[in-house]
Amino acid sequence: MQPCLLLVLALLGTTSASHPAPESPEVDEAALEVPEEDARCPLQSETRALSVANPLGASTFRYVIVTRCQNFHSAQHICARCYRGHLASIHSYRTNSLLRHQARLSTNHGQVWIGAITQPVGRTVRCWWADQTRWNYSHWLHGYPLGSHRYCTSLCTNNGRWRSVRCQVRLPFICEY
Repeated sequence: MQPCLLLVLALLGTTSASHPAPESPEVDEAALEVPEEDARCPLQSETRALSVANPLGASTFRYVIVTRCQNFHSAQHICARCYRGHLASIHSYRTNSLLRHQARLSTNHGQVWIGAITQPVGRTVRCWWADQTRWNYSHWLHGYPLGSHRYCTSLCTNNGRWRSVRCQVRLPFICEY
């Protein structure tokens, strides 16, 4: 079997039945290939773990900031395989501010991956979270999201604003589990 097909099959095995596949265009299979050296789980020295109590008291949200730079799809794969989670979805200003602050303390990069994806649909831009949770909050930098291609989303560690970034760019990332 080709390595790409093996990866796709492996990813299908980690998908939760409670989250149906998004109604989104086909994924570029070449972008899903994870180089062998990047497939390992992050070392403890490459991470910073966070727990955030839900203000409603129902649960605790857990995050890990990974300082090793990956492209979006490799980061998503590492979140699923190593933490049984996904790139972080952000649903409030409070969470956005907390993650921005902690990412700024953890990495010297100006941006980190979060789990938002955008794509032009006609004259509008469709936004969705990779974990299929409801799109109920955004914090875009003026002029974003870009509507010319399918993009992944980064959180700026300086101002907390979101930017459209080509998914192949290598950045640190935030997993939620």
